[in-house]
Amino acid sequence: MSDAKPLIQVRNLNLYFGSFHALKNVSVDFHAGELIGLVGDNGAGKTTLIRVLCGIHKPSDGEVYFDGKQVKEFHPKLAIDQGIETIQQSVGLCDNLSIARNFYLGREPVKRVLGIPMLDFAKMRSESSKVIRAFGLRDNVSADEEVERLSGGERQSVKIGRAVEFKNRVVIMDEPTNHLSVREREHVNELAIQLKEQGLLVIYITHDIFQVHKLADRIVIMENGEKIEDASTNTMSAEALEEVIRQGGRVVEKTGA
Repeated sequence: MSDAKPLIQVRNLNLYFGSFHALKNVSVDFHAGELIGLVGDNGAGKTTLIRVLCGIHKPSDGEVYFDGKQVKEFHPKLAIDQGIETIQQSVGLCDNLSIARNFYLGREPVKRVLGIPMLDFAKMRSESSKVIRAFGLRDNVSADEEVERLSGGERQSVKIGRAVEFKNRVVIMDEPTNHLSVREREHVNELAIQLKEQGLLVIYITHDIFQVHKLADRIVIMENGEKIEDASTNTMSAEALEEVIRQGGRVVEKTGA
């Protein structure tokens, strides 16, 4: 995989908020069909880096390439158009709307009745039902059911299914298993692997090095706005990577595959 052209390339990225240096000369590659664990403590810079990729922040200097083309403008709509989807535990769905409405949120299909454009509710129900079943929702859950009735794991299933259905190429999972039960965490992690196996780039942000080490091909560790480690999970154990975090990047000993 390392010989293939990266889907996303970050080169010498710096980001300042006033005098605060939030990202410090960060360079990292992300490949399609790869599950990357992006790990670090609060304030490490991992979420800030992702917000650059999602178009929320424009870097102060440095370069970002998507599919070989340099990104010149940074805006969330442009990132979405490129196929970058972010899945967060606490946001992304409207509790008072149905599963079907949430599934098509911002992409609602329209049909014309007597020349008047109207939402195509039948298509929303039919298509969303097919996808949510494939991603693990219970058979007795209707696409007309309001999202507020779903469990945390089922909400994540809706968001992940939506990401796949709309042909996204990158799925960023930001602390996706927070506040979930053990069974729901396992389900979401299985879906992350499923996305990777379908050829998507999956960036999995977490504090839990041991959980993500079981899933990821590589672990990228951030500390104080810098990338301090980028290692294959075949060459560094979870314990060794945890020590890197504890020592702030001073431990570099590799283990055997």
